[in-house]
Amino acid sequence: MNELPSRSDGYILKRLRHLGLSEPVARLVARDIKVLSFEAGQTIWAKGSMIQSWMLILHGLVSAAIPTANSDSTPISVYGDGAWFGEQTIINRKPSYAAYVCLVPTEVLSMPAERFDQLFLEDAEFARFVAKLVAWRVQKTSETLMLMKLGNPCLRVVMGLAQFAEALSYRSERPPTIGFGDGLEIPIPQSTLASLCGVSRTLFSEFAQALANDQWLKLSYGKLEVLSPLAWHSFAQRQRALDTGHLSPTMAQLLAELKACDFSRR
Repeated sequence: MNELPSRSDGYILKRLRHLGLSEPVARLVARDIKVLSFEAGQTIWAKGSMIQSWMLILHGLVSAAIPTANSDSTPISVYGDGAWFGEQTIINRKPSYAAYVCLVPTEVLSMPAERFDQLFLEDAEFARFVAKLVAWRVQKTSETLMLMKLGNPCLRVVMGLAQFAEALSYRSERPPTIGFGDGLEIPIPQSTLASLCGVSRTLFSEFAQALANDQWLKLSYGKLEVLSPLAWHSFAQRQRALDTGHLSPTMAQLLAELKACDFSRR
């Protein structure tokens, strides 16, 4: 970890004001903010450690992962540019349930846990922001658990990719009520994405190739790109509206549903 020269006061104030802080409070909090950098593969917090700060990713990707017996780790969630993370452990005052590991070189803003606690107790707008953030992440976790328990492998992959794209596009802080924007590149190896979707690397590759053949993904070494992102967004919304009787679709059915969500292909 390296501490970098602080960004401009204006930039940090803008990020703090986005949390609902008034300008006087934001200026006070800005004095405690540090800019840190981490290398790819570097652990920010180990599993079981006490998280000392709430962090905002300026550039990079961070995985919350559970170490496994073979010295690898299983990613539970991933945070991208613009996402705050670490609030759950700070609020609960419990050791971290996961290890937070940088998937690529990452730069963050760091707010001390003591300052987070003070704002959470004393500033209503800040507390409201954090509450919405936590509620959104609980919803995402519940959806993922349902897919892991009830969904078949191809649904896990297709819906898992849609969820992953949403998490990065929405900066893991707001519900899926708007579109993705122009597009989304996911610079993560397929082995990591397979773990996030709860399937083997071989199965993930098979289903990802089917999506690529139908021009929903663009695959390249160490990354993939989500194509027609608005269609993916509509697809995810439709899936959320279905009952549990629709959790074993074929890949052909999922491709057809994606096509039905893309007005440009009609």
